[in-house]
Amino acid sequence: MLKTVKGKVIAGTVAVTLLAGTGAAFGSSLDAGQKLKAWYDGKFGQSTGEMVSDVEADVTGRINGLATEYEGLKTAATNSINQTKATESTAKSSSIDAEAQAHIDSINAKEAQISGYMATQFDILLGTANILINQAGTTATNYANTDLENHTGTKGTTARNELTEELTAATKTATDELSAEILAAKTALQTQLDNEKSATTAEIKAAIDAKINSLRTSITKKKDDLVVAQQVLITAKAVELEGLAIGELDTIVGNIDK
Repeated sequence: MLKTVKGKVIAGTVAVTLLAGTGAAFGSSLDAGQKLKAWYDGKFGQSTGEMVSDVEADVTGRINGLATEYEGLKTAATNSINQTKATESTAKSSSIDAEAQAHIDSINAKEAQISGYMATQFDILLGTANILINQAGTTATNYANTDLENHTGTKGTTARNELTEELTAATKTATDELSAEILAAKTALQTQLDNEKSATTAEIKAAIDAKINSLRTSITKKKDDLVVAQQVLITAKAVELEGLAIGELDTIVGNIDK
């Protein structure tokens, strides 16, 4: 669209200038003047075509450069988002693994402790009597089984509930932070994009205006110079023809008595 507008502006300037030049040429009936104007019009049209091609190539390069820069910004935003995701995933996975290992260590330690004093109890009871030992062993075993089931069940339920609450909170915090980061990045990029677009548009319009003003000045001067040259030639020719006419009239008058 920008290239089309610039082409139309320059083409319009050329058309107006050529029409103005044509009006000046009609004032002269000399063949040499017409040939000079035809030569000038051809050269001017060629220069205008070259100028339009140069301007279009420059605008195309700038637009392509801006598109490449914009794609680079999008890639950078994607990389930042993916990096944040990877960092959060690694941190939370490590936290989950550490929490699970802590519970496993606690259960293993408690199991080893119970096994240790249970063996001592059986050794003491063994010295009193086999019946008491058997009863005490049965009682201890039943107690240990029930107590362990209740203990591990309670602790396990509590641990799962705490783990669910902790990870739910951690997940919400992570998603909120990620969403905020994405929104901030998009907002910053959109603001920068809008500023760059406005600044670039203003620069291109200013360049077009400057080029049009420069062309108008140079073309008008060239037209004025050509018109003055033609006026000088016309005046000289008129003086020459006037002298010839007066001479012929004088000759006729001089031959009246012959």
